[in-house]
Amino acid sequence: MARIQTVYIEEGNALREVQTDYDYEEYKRRKQLEEERRQREARKAKRLRARRKKIMSINATFAIVFCVVFFVGYIYLQTKVSERTDNIAELETQISALKADNGAAEARINTSANLANVRNTALNELGMVYAGADKIVYYDMEASDSMNQYNKVP
Repeated sequence: MARIQTVYIEEGNALREVQTDYDYEEYKRRKQLEEERRQREARKAKRLRARRKKIMSINATFAIVFCVVFFVGYIYLQTKVSERTDNIAELETQISALKADNGAAEARINTSANLANVRNTALNELGMVYAGADKIVYYDMEASDSMNQYNKVP
């Protein structure tokens, strides 16, 4: 016996149609299939979101590691530059000290080697005397500015 039952299907705020028992069973089956399809899609979307989240976390980890390595390398290079700058400053200080010492030594040499000191040392300490007129020998040079010595000079 066919039971007649009135089922109202609403879509939104309007009544679309009235179905009988037979149509109601078909409607329930379709509704159940639709619900299963939605659940499958929801599970699939959930898995996709989880996969994307995992990929994003891996990418974020790599980005953080890259940034840390980059900044550690940058700090290392800055430290090396600072050390080398300090080393250069120290070497420049040493150069200026050596130049000052060199200048002082050159001045000492120049003052100690003046002709008056040489003359005094030669006459007083070493007993040297000026050559007399009979000890001076003059040589005439021909057009050339060099000469050959064949004998011992008196």
